[in-house]
Amino acid sequence: MGHTHYWRIRTEAKEAVEKRLGAVLEDFARLLPHLPPLAGPDGTGGPVLYPPEVAFNGPAPEDYESFVFPWWEEREWSFGFCKTGPDRESKRPYDLAVRTFLLLAKLHLGDLVQVASDAPLADWAEAALLVEGVLALPVDLYGLLGARLLEVEDARGRRFLLERWKEDDRELDDWLQARERLDREGLFPWPFRGPYRVLGEVHLPQEELPRRWAREGFYRRG
Repeated sequence: MGHTHYWRIRTEAKEAVEKRLGAVLEDFARLLPHLPPLAGPDGTGGPVLYPPEVAFNGPAPEDYESFVFPWWEEREWSFGFCKTGPDRESKRPYDLAVRTFLLLAKLHLGDLVQVASDAPLADWAEAALLVEGVLALPVDLYGLLGARLLEVEDARGRRFLLERWKEDDRELDDWLQARERLDREGLFPWPFRGPYRVLGEVHLPQEELPRRWAREGFYRRG
């Protein structure tokens, strides 16, 4: 399926989105010296970084799928997405530019856009810290992405932090049981065993997220 970032924009807000796009691009331009090299949407030439549409990719051979924003459709919400590699471990360098741009879009457009991703908060923290460090703009990843960290305890009393979308606990048990099943089949290492108990929500500082992230898909408590 590929390592993918997604966004939805209210189609009725097209005029407002295009009006604010210039401010997004002004901030993005200030970050370009801190980002990997960018190319045009086909991996050649220069990126398109001016209204009414943004389009870029990584320079070949480090290109993958073009990032095009906004992406308009004739429906209430226009749905866009960009795959930046076959999986998280082999995502192309321009993936950081995609995450950074989408954070800026969310900061400037607010509720007009919704952002989601295959990438964990640990990856988004890299883009958030870049925006905060260079532009001095406060970034609340939990609020912008609608995500949270839940502290969970397994049957042996071992605790870990699990990333979930807000208001999305209905499939939590199924998700955890699937990890156990994949572990038993030797397909996905998972060091915990159910039944599980959710202890509450945890708000880690963004700079700690990469350090606490575990490859198996959870965050360590400390």
